[in-house]
This record gives sequence, C-alpha cells and structure tokens, in this order.
Amino acid sequence: MTIWIPDISAAKGPIYLAIADALESDIKAGALGEGDRLPPQRELAYQLGVTLGTVTRAYSEAERRRLVKGETGRGTYVASESTPVSPLAPKENEPSVCDLARNFAYPHLNPSLSEGLTRMARTDGIDQLNGFVPSEGLKSHRETGVLVFKDYGLEADAQRVAVTCGAQHGIQITCQALFRAGDSVAVDYFTYPSIFSSLAGLGLKPVPVAARPREDGGLGAMDPEALEQAVQSHGVKGVFLMPNMQNPTTHTMSLEERQNLVAVARSADLKIVEDDPYTPFLPDILPAFGALAPERTASIASISKVCSPGSRIGFVHFPEAYGPSIRNKIGESTWMASPITAELIAGWVREGVLFKTLRLKRKANRSRYLKALDLLSPDFLQGDEKKVFGWLRLPDRVDPDGLQAALRQQGVAVLSARYFQVRDHKPGPFIRLTFGSEESDDRFYQSIRKVRQTIDHLADLPALTSPVG
Repeated sequence: MTIWIPDISAAKGPIYLAIADALESDIKAGALGEGDRLPPQRELAYQLGVTLGTVTRAYSEAERRRLVKGETGRGTYVASESTPVSPLAPKENEPSVCDLARNFAYPHLNPSLSEGLTRMARTDGIDQLNGFVPSEGLKSHRETGVLVFKDYGLEADAQRVAVTCGAQHGIQITCQALFRAGDSVAVDYFTYPSIFSSLAGLGLKPVPVAARPREDGGLGAMDPEALEQAVQSHGVKGVFLMPNMQNPTTHTMSLEERQNLVAVARSADLKIVEDDPYTPFLPDILPAFGALAPERTASIASISKVCSPGSRIGFVHFPEAYGPSIRNKIGESTWMASPITAELIAGWVREGVLFKTLRLKRKANRSRYLKALDLLSPDFLQGDEKKVFGWLRLPDRVDPDGLQAALRQQGVAVLSARYFQVRDHKPGPFIRLTFGSEESDDRFYQSIRKVRQTIDHLADLPALTSPVG
C-alpha cells in the first residue's frame, strides 16, 4: 500500500474535490504510478482530519476521472494510463479464432452491397446526397426510421425521428440530451457492455439494478421494487432498458413487466432510454416503452445487426421536448449521419430486402440455437431459437474468467459475465455465446463442443484448498 497523504492546506472549494485534484496532480507528476494502492478511505480520512464521506466522494470523483479503479475486497489502485482495447472491437484478420464473443448476427447473410450501390447509382437526384443535410436527417430518411420503428412496437412520428451514425451514436447523443453530468442512471445488473463507457464518458454513473428470477430459473426483467430502491438510495434520474432481447440474458419483457417499470418511471419522474438492436429478429413484438410512456422515453433503433453494420445508420425517436437538444447533439458530434448510406438503407427497406434478409437469418439462427442447446445440455442455456445469442449458466465450480481464458487457448472466443457488469463486482456464473459471427456451421459446432468439453474438464478439477498451518 502506498503511503499517500495529499496536501490540501490551500483548498478553497469542496475538500473532496481538493483531494481528487491532488491525486490527479501527483499522478501527473509521477509521485503515484500505475498499480499503486491508495490508503483505505477510513485511514486517509483520519490522517486528513475529514469525514469518511468526504474521502468516499473524493475517491468516487477520481474514479469518474478514470484516475483510479476500485476492486471489491482489494482496495483502490491508480489506473492504467491506457485502457486495453475491448474484446468486442473487430479485428481485421483473426481467422484462427472462432468468434462466439462478438454479436455480429450473420454478416455473411447481409444483402449484396454492390447491388445496393448499383441501385443507388440509378436513383434520380443522387448527387444531392453528396452535400450537407439537416443534422436530424432528410425527411425521406426519417420516414424510413418510422418504418423501422414499426418492427420495434412503436408508431413513430417522423417529426420526432433523427438519423444517427448507428445505435451507439444514438445512445451517446440521447444520454447527453436527457441527462446532466453527475446524474445516476439505472441499468440492468447484467447489461450491454458499452453502456458503461458511454455513461462514464458523459460523466454519468451507472447504478446496477437486480432482475427478477423467471420460473425456469433464468433472469427476467429489471425488478421494479429494486428500481424504486435505487431511486431512493442513489437518486437515479433515468433508466436504460433493452425490453425485447436483453443483452446478455436474452429475456423478452412481458407487457406486465413493461407496465410495472413504466409505473415506477412515472412515479419517480425517470427518463427512459430503450435500445434493442436485435428486436427485428423477433416475430411478435409488444408495445415499446416509447409507446407506453412517450412523454419520457427515447427509443433507439438500428439495422446494423439486421443487414448493414458498415452503413452506420440508426434512428432515435425522442419526446418532443428534447427535439432541439437531440438535433444539437448530433450536430456537435458529427454534424449529420451520412445521407448516402441512409439512402442505401432506405432503398433496402422500401424494396423488402430487409425482410428477406431477416428471413434468411432467422432460419440460420434456429438451426444453430437448437444444435447449441443439444450440445450444451444439461447446463441451462437461456434463450430460444429467435435469440441470436445465449446466456449459459455455469456449474458452481467453473469460474467464468477461467473458462474464457481456457477456451481462448483453444482458439474459441467467448465473453465472461464480467464484461456485462460494473467493474467492482465479482463476475456472475455465466458466459455469453453468440450464434452468428462465424460463417461456417462446422466451425461453430466444433467450438460449441469445445465449450462443453472445457466446462466438463474444469468442473472435474480438484477444488483448491488453503494450506494447513
């Protein structure tokens, strides 16, 4: 442990900020280095003659600035200056690794880009797209968004639709528009990994909220009572939800589950951000939160998982009051989404290419899911033939991080539950398996067999015991 006592004698503002500022200054000066452990909060409070709450706020502020990282049971450490590249980020060439980690949803079945571009070249007035357009996108492209939102259970208003550079961009600008730096946002205990970095980059704090268990033993929707508790304990201002194919658990909310969460949102005046890029894969769609609570919900749609991640086109449907802010945030970040690729997507939607692509992918996914279910039995695989990934519960003696590492050595990439949780929580006994990133059925099935074999091997290893004496 590093004996670090900051000099805050000249502090003129809040003491907790003075401590965080001193920490930042000492890291930049080299007095503290990567991996150095900071004093326990109670000890530092005693040394400085301040309250424990002051030091707790200081450490939280330092973590928000990405200066330190806290690990439950181990303490607080100076963070690395460089963050490792996420395992979700695509690599240009990695043929030796079978990818069950990244959720690319059958890109080999995407529609022909050359045919789409040829069709575009014959479109009247195509050269007009090679210029600036309004930040929210052209009317014809926003109307395409209206058609896409129908598959999300939402009758959208084109005046309240904006075109974005994919769903991730939509999340960024929506959270910027709806929240202020310092706000806390409720998220599922296991949730979409990139939401953590998105919120942190905006100065927002994710607050994990537990799910209710399902009758089959799986994980269901966010517990509305736990959400109420998060409001009382953490003062959350909003909630991030994936109602139709929750990532990573695959759960699809019932209408009752949606209505219960809407009731909490209304009583606590919470804003809702709903993001569900896999929704079009589901044949039967319930009303979106944007339909159930339109006055407080921003809905995000994307066709990246359906037919064209390379186009980087998504859509946001927002409450009318936030329209100017949403448009401004798009303008400030990228000025506009590309009208050229927006027209490519519009053509595929108009001509029914989107539907045909979905039909092919649903058929392929059904075969792979059923095979994976058979090979992984008797372990519980949450999901079904309509879900493009599965959430595998591991035996008690199998560590998800250890399983991920062991499979990586065999050329199989999976993701431990760790990637779907806030950083200072022990990883849950799960891994996520995606069904559509690999083109070859044979490679996919061989990799699922390796998952089965490796789980069995790790479960049979003798338990580690502490030495006597």
